[in-house]
Amino acid sequence: AATRRCLGSGGVWSGALSGGTHHAFADAGEGFCVFNDVAVAARLAQKEYGVTSVMVIDLDVHQGNGTAKIFEDDPSVFTVSVHQAKGYPFSTRCASDLEIDLPDNCDDETYL
Repeated sequence: AATRRCLGSGGVWSGALSGGTHHAFADAGEGFCVFNDVAVAARLAQKEYGVTSVMVIDLDVHQGNGTAKIFEDDPSVFTVSVHQAKGYPFSTRCASDLEIDLPDNCDDETYL
């Protein structure tokens, strides 16, 4: 609904501030995430509004493995994940197009 509202009213970008759905894969949920709403929104934007390029910037403390996996072979979607290097997910990480691993107890200066 948010993607339709934004793109249907002439907007050129949309964002989701809630976080947390980035662990859901196309065929399975993980880490309390059942559906990957960002992936759904990106596909809807492409199919219904003709969006040709999408960038997903994931700033959650956990690596966005589900989003990375969904778009791993799709050059029309560029995924960025900024996350704690040693945090969850431990065994199901999938590389985003750009991975930025941060150290434990990262301060503002290091993050920026």
